[in-house]
Amino acid sequence: MVSAKKRVLDTLTQLTEQTDAVTTMAIAEVLALSRSVTSHYLSQLLAEQKVKKIPGRPVRWQLIQTTPAVANTPLQLHALQKIIGANGSQLDNIRKCIAAVKYPNGGLNILLTGKSGVGKTYLAHRIYNYAKETQVIATDAPLKVLNCADYANNPELLSSILFGYIKGAFTGALHNKTGLLQAADGGYLLLDEIHRLSGENQEKLFTFMDTGHFRPIGENQRDSSASVRLILATTEDPQAVLLDTFRRRVPVNVHVSPYEDRPLDERLAFIRTLFHDEAQRFESNLQIKPDVVQMLTQLKPVGNVGYLKNLIKVACARANTREPKADAKLMVITLADFEGEDIAFHDAGQLFSTPMTIAQNMPLHLPNDQQQVDASTIQHFLTTHPHPTAAASRLMIQNLAAQHRHEPIQRPILHSLHQRFYNQVVRHRFGLKSTSEYEAIFFRLYAQRVVVSDEQLKHLQQEVANNYPRSVHVAARFYTSLPILDRNSHKLLAALLACCISELVDEKIPLRCLMVAHGSRTATSIQSVVNQLCGTYLVDAIDMPIDTTIDQLIVEAKNVVDAFDTANGFILLIDMGSLSQLYRQIKNALNGDVLVINNLTTATALDVALKIQSRLPFDQIAEHARNDYAISAQYFEGFAKGQNIVISCMSGLGISEKLRDIFQEVLGQQISLVTMDFSHLQQSVRANDRSEFESTLLVITTTNLPKSFTIPNINIYDLLTPDGQVFLHDVLKPYVDQPTFDDLYNRIVRFLSIEGVTERLSFLNPSVIIQEVETVIYKFEHYYHVKLDGKIKLNLYMHISLMVERLMTGAGATQANDLTPENTQEQEFFDVAKGICKPLELKYHIDINGYELSLLYQLFQAIVSDGDTPRIDS
Repeated sequence: MVSAKKRVLDTLTQLTEQTDAVTTMAIAEVLALSRSVTSHYLSQLLAEQKVKKIPGRPVRWQLIQTTPAVANTPLQLHALQKIIGANGSQLDNIRKCIAAVKYPNGGLNILLTGKSGVGKTYLAHRIYNYAKETQVIATDAPLKVLNCADYANNPELLSSILFGYIKGAFTGALHNKTGLLQAADGGYLLLDEIHRLSGENQEKLFTFMDTGHFRPIGENQRDSSASVRLILATTEDPQAVLLDTFRRRVPVNVHVSPYEDRPLDERLAFIRTLFHDEAQRFESNLQIKPDVVQMLTQLKPVGNVGYLKNLIKVACARANTREPKADAKLMVITLADFEGEDIAFHDAGQLFSTPMTIAQNMPLHLPNDQQQVDASTIQHFLTTHPHPTAAASRLMIQNLAAQHRHEPIQRPILHSLHQRFYNQVVRHRFGLKSTSEYEAIFFRLYAQRVVVSDEQLKHLQQEVANNYPRSVHVAARFYTSLPILDRNSHKLLAALLACCISELVDEKIPLRCLMVAHGSRTATSIQSVVNQLCGTYLVDAIDMPIDTTIDQLIVEAKNVVDAFDTANGFILLIDMGSLSQLYRQIKNALNGDVLVINNLTTATALDVALKIQSRLPFDQIAEHARNDYAISAQYFEGFAKGQNIVISCMSGLGISEKLRDIFQEVLGQQISLVTMDFSHLQQSVRANDRSEFESTLLVITTTNLPKSFTIPNINIYDLLTPDGQVFLHDVLKPYVDQPTFDDLYNRIVRFLSIEGVTERLSFLNPSVIIQEVETVIYKFEHYYHVKLDGKIKLNLYMHISLMVERLMTGAGATQANDLTPENTQEQEFFDVAKGICKPLELKYHIDINGYELSLLYQLFQAIVSDGDTPRIDS
């Protein structure tokens, strides 16, 4: 059965055969789906880069055309060569324009859409010049321009300007007047702001569009004729402002992208072009500081290129007045020259480190003018090598590099960016320092946007991924850091680069290692040191700047881990215990044993990397970690291989760790004792994740677990009952004798007494807080009409006392404090608990947040879940 998403895509494909773009509602009506459902699937297709969205009201959708079977077919652009992006993001538009110009018997009418200032008028003039240069129209053919907005309030006058009029057609018509249609005969007529053309005047153009005939105003007898190619331009959504019958007569639709949506190289080309104009105007060389280039490339100008042009004009005017000048022939443009302007721009981090220099007397080189690498070499190679080896691919790239070795690279700013990222990522972070020979040729291919057919690309990616996965990962990380000029080109170059560097990457290393640390460059700095010292790629890293959320970190970690084969083992080094929750989020992407080391230092990372490089088995690395590093043991597959007891207390890891120490002192190394965060345990229980407890003898916690959780478990306070004592003895009988068990049990009872509670308090006065907690417990009993026994009260003494101290010291600040009730019963409990605990909040200057209230709610649910006492839960 065809999926709904596929049906949406197929319907869009069919509808766009008749028109350029389609609304969400049009697709929904064909499929008999709701608009919201259709929009949902279109958003998924947008994320998959199968469709593109044209903003406006309503939003319209277009297909993204796949790469043609024969890529990089050269076009004779002539006048269109000067369009920035003609061989890049605007290539499809340029192809449409050429097709419209060359269409037999008068060409096709063209509609240009796009925001104000994107260059629609400039493109129209280039189309006209292209038609002349290719001899489609005569070299002296006219180009007439009319801005419909100038006469929007006077449609009769606009009509007379378009069609002309005869003497006596209206008051003041003293002689015949030729209209623009007649004046443009044999050439082009550009109607700008076409959305300001009234419906009546749109209708008047129908006959002319269809037949080439029209009648001047006042003429009722004879038709006039003219051969005019129309270019229409608008900033509005054509479907909303133009008649359907009018739109159908304009078959070629070209949407000019706004400046901020252009690839980086095209934005740089706009900047260079506009500054070059100013250099010639001021008869001075220019040096544009890196931070200025950075700001201008990340600009979000409302007026697009027109706004950018004015911004640069003003900045150059200011720079020209700066005194004194160090060099009379050099004008330096700094950020100070843009002060006072209301500038909005993206914050993409610092991309550029070198200034842009422009010589007034040097010709301007645009991306379209550069020396091209013969892309057919790559296409031919992939055709003749159905199973390309790394060695063969590397030789092909080396031959291309040799052919262009002595040619100057004319795009220094973009090359500097490429070179810097290549050095940072490939040579330094991944330790592949001897790969510098490939940087220049891969820049040329990157700047040229070299692509191959979809079939060739897919096949190459599959071959490389199967044979060189570690090399693919290095190449992918480099291209992820690099601004995208063309997505398919990125994919092709990543696969080819992986082939080139594979001779320096040991693909047989079985283990994967990821380091995560707080700080903007902490983890990647350690990664660079470790990989370079080891001479190859062994470890990966993710930085966690202070303002990064854990959710953002998890997304990035999943993206990295998804590229790994973890069947032989995965090692996670972290610098803070709070990051250990990463494991919980990424474990579904792992398929082998996992070791978490909560002690990330350069020395630790280097030691682990050397053990990986020497092919030390995972189990031995884990054993060394236990003995050699100061680590916090978390229970994950592969870490606790032997029999173990898991301890998880709602009141915090402090209680769990103390219990662990008690068991460890008595049992020694016979059984592994591991602590688990309570929220982690909850998630595992809800997911019924038995794989995490394959070697677990017993789970000890502070609340009753559901019966569906089949691993042996006990509430810690049930250990104080005779049945609990017998239960624990039965579990431990195979491992300890009776005197040893008695010693252990007595220590547990001592710890769980009121005296034990007071020993756990670091700041609070035990005698005072115990009395206050007793008052709180009494109020809960009174409200819910229950009578709590001694062990349950002991649980509450422990939990509430430690909760108060935890909130006072801020130890619970990292917990999710904004939890809200899930039902009316829980809401009632939250309200009651806040009232009962209000004296504690006022006295100790604390706020019992949603997370703490949810823990109390779970505790009381467990307390009243048995017997005939009223229950809090539904």
